[in-house]
Amino acid sequence: MGLDAIFEARLIPSTLCACLTILVYDLLCTLDQEILYVWPRPWSMSTALFLLNRYSPFVDTLLSFSDKFTRMPPEVWLSVLGIMLSEGILMLRTYAIWERKRSVLYFLCGLALCSFVPIVVIVQLEAASLHYIQSDVLGCTLSHAGHVIIFGYMILMISETAIAVLTAIKAYRDLRRSRVPWVLKLYQDGMLFYVYLSILSTANVLVPIFAPAIFANWLGTLQRVLHSVLCSRVLLLILRQRRIVTSGTTRAHAVTTDSDASGAVFSSVVDGGTDGSLFTYGRYE
Repeated sequence: MGLDAIFEARLIPSTLCACLTILVYDLLCTLDQEILYVWPRPWSMSTALFLLNRYSPFVDTLLSFSDKFTRMPPEVWLSVLGIMLSEGILMLRTYAIWERKRSVLYFLCGLALCSFVPIVVIVQLEAASLHYIQSDVLGCTLSHAGHVIIFGYMILMISETAIAVLTAIKAYRDLRRSRVPWVLKLYQDGMLFYVYLSILSTANVLVPIFAPAIFANWLGTLQRVLHSVLCSRVLLLILRQRRIVTSGTTRAHAVTTDSDASGAVFSSVVDGGTDGSLFTYGRYE
């Protein structure tokens, strides 16, 4: 058995196992928040987005795990769609913290169009370039893979950077006026998540260039999992604050900054709500 085959037989399944462990660990750590802030809510678009983002990675991670022990090639489309879903949620969050400004909406729509469409095309080209052979270990060995997927990760990095820049600009403006803990955490988490994902995207660009073909998409599942985990934590924070604001328990405190209403604005954006009470805690242009 060649060295590459040994690495594939051990490293890739171990990475998938680590991804599954991250998902389970994050679920156990935040299940109480989900039960408290998500389950009692009426079924809505924000609820559906949360559940899809949180639980769909279990499906494609288990499928990828299964692929390593069968004669089937790995399935990538669920992972790609999951990453696009997480990116879309982060764009909605950015739209919310910018108080639904139309200029930001147009920019984010253009960013989504210029990112998602090319990524779909690139993934299709990458899938067509993959060739598998029978291996000495369980599963198929990837014998050839194109490098076009690199451009997909580059586009993803550009999209994430644009979202991070918008978040940083808004954070600079808001945090000069207020240091409300939940708003501070929202911005801190957003920038920290960007650092994590940009490092992983950079790794996904470099690995296909310098590593053997069998590792072309080695970290793809990990990026998918981290997108889901980090995005779910952002959603839980927003839904928690929305519950506080709409329950009226911190009404007097919430008027101290425009961004305190971001949780309510986010839910209104994705649920299509028109209740004016959602917009009484700040200025909206």
